[in-house]
Amino acid sequence: MSFLVPKRVDTEELLDEQDAPRADMERSLRDLRRFNRWAGGTPTYLRLVRRLAPTARVVIDLGAGTADLLDALPPNVLTIAVDLNIKHLSYGRNHSRALRVLADANRLPFRSASVDIVTSSHFFHHFEPDENAAILRDALRVARIGAMASDTQRHHLPLLFVWLLAKFRLVGRITAYDAPASVLRGYTAQEARAVGEKTGALRFEVVKMFPFRFGLLLWK
Repeated sequence: MSFLVPKRVDTEELLDEQDAPRADMERSLRDLRRFNRWAGGTPTYLRLVRRLAPTARVVIDLGAGTADLLDALPPNVLTIAVDLNIKHLSYGRNHSRALRVLADANRLPFRSASVDIVTSSHFFHHFEPDENAAILRDALRVARIGAMASDTQRHHLPLLFVWLLAKFRLVGRITAYDAPASVLRGYTAQEARAVGEKTGALRFEVVKMFPFRFGLLLWK
């Protein structure tokens, strides 16, 4: 492995805690929305959805948080935000058209082939390889077309970027801790490919995207 790729370190993130102080949690959720808007998260998500299923009309997003990525999809798409934290789902819900479902991604409460695709963004790094494979297998069960997971590639450059944001206090307290932790918990494109091989998908591909992002696309 390149010296530019640090060893993967699985560290819990503060935003995952159910009892995080509300003001800190909301600041972190706003930070994540800004990352999506200004650091490539939203355009990456939209491009990957179009690549996976350009005609998709019903989309579930796992670990959706405030559902800002779903809200970037065309208005004719029915969107369903799934998250285990009701506080994340509740924040900004009055300005979102996404349906909200409180559920565990390991036990999706949806019928088989009930939606077009199941997606996730910056959710993949929260789980070990076998856990990700199991989540994606169940996502494929729920989907008619396929599933997608997008995340930041583990690399020293995105790690430096988020460290500088924290150093200059451009993000909140939780994000200052969580952002470096999430990069170090992340996967390389090669490691994501190894997960894809365990899902039983009919076909899959790993797409590298700027800046330091990847998409794991799975088709049934």
